[in-house]
Amino acid sequence: MPTGLRLLLALCVLLLPAAAPAEVRDDANTPAANAVVSLGRCTGTLITPRIILTAAHCLPSGLRVDATASVPERCARFPQQHEISKEPHENPFAWTTFPTRAAPVARFGTDSASRRISMKAEAYSLPACADMALLRLSHDVPSAVATPLPVLVTGPEGLPPPWRDFPLRHAGWGAASVEELDGAVRQTGTVRPWTENACTLFALPPVRPNGARILTGDSGSPLLAMLETPQGPQEHVIAVLFASGAPDIATCGPPALRVPQRHGAYTATWRKALPESDATDLGAWLTHHAPDAVRTWPDLTPPPG
Repeated sequence: MPTGLRLLLALCVLLLPAAAPAEVRDDANTPAANAVVSLGRCTGTLITPRIILTAAHCLPSGLRVDATASVPERCARFPQQHEISKEPHENPFAWTTFPTRAAPVARFGTDSASRRISMKAEAYSLPACADMALLRLSHDVPSAVATPLPVLVTGPEGLPPPWRDFPLRHAGWGAASVEELDGAVRQTGTVRPWTENACTLFALPPVRPNGARILTGDSGSPLLAMLETPQGPQEHVIAVLFASGAPDIATCGPPALRVPQRHGAYTATWRKALPESDATDLGAWLTHHAPDAVRTWPDLTPPPG
C-alpha cells in the first residue's frame, strides 16, 4: 500500500469517535426517569400518559405475522428488518386490541416504593417494514409515577443532525440472561454516537459489568438525546434499539462510517416512507397516534456547553 494512502487511513481512524468503555449505573427512581419502563423481556418508553413506544419484536410473534402476504409482496426491500420484526398485517394508523392472554404488562419504577406500579396494555399499533411498535395502556399513568418523554419526528431536510454534538443516553432493563430478567434493574449510561444511514442510527451503548453493551431485555430501549428547547434542555426519544447489525443497506444506504463490533442499531423515529417500498413514514405514524408527544427539528438545538 502506498505510504500516502496508509497515512490517510491512519488519519481517518484517528478521527473516528472514541470507543473506550462507558460507565453504566443504576437509574434513578423519579417520574422523569420512570418514563423508561420494563416490558418483561423488553424495554419501552412512555411518550404520552397512555402510550408506550417499543420494538415490534417485543410483541408476541403471532400478532406480527401475516400468513397471507409474502415478504416480496410487502417488504421486499427490508428483508432483515422483516426477519427481526416479522410483517404486521394491521393498518398502521389504527389500534388493534390485544387478545387477553397476549397483552404485555408495563412496570413503572425501580423499587417497591409508591412509584412502582404495573399496568396492562389493551391495544397496539405496528408500522410496516420497521421494528417499532406502540402500546396503548388501559389507563393513564399518573404523573407522580412517570413523566412522558417527547419524540423527535423530523430533522434538517428529513435527516438527523450530527448527533455527536448532543448528549446521548441509554436506559434499559437488560439482564445477562432471561432467567435474571425478573430481578433486572434499570441501568443508564452515556451512549457514544457512531454513524448513520437513511433508516438507522448506529451507536455504542455503555459497557455493562459483564462486558456486553446490549443485554437481553434491552430491545425497545430508547436512544435519548438532550436537546435545547424554548423551555430549556429536555431529553427526547430519537430512536429505538432493535438489534446489533447494519440491516437493509440496499434500501437504507451504507453507514457513513464503518460500524464497530458490539454497537447498537436503532430505528430512527424520523425515518420516512422510502421510495419503492411499503415502509410506513414513522414520523407520520407517531404524529397520528401521539400528536402531543412529537417534536420537530426547527425548534431544537444542542444544549449550551
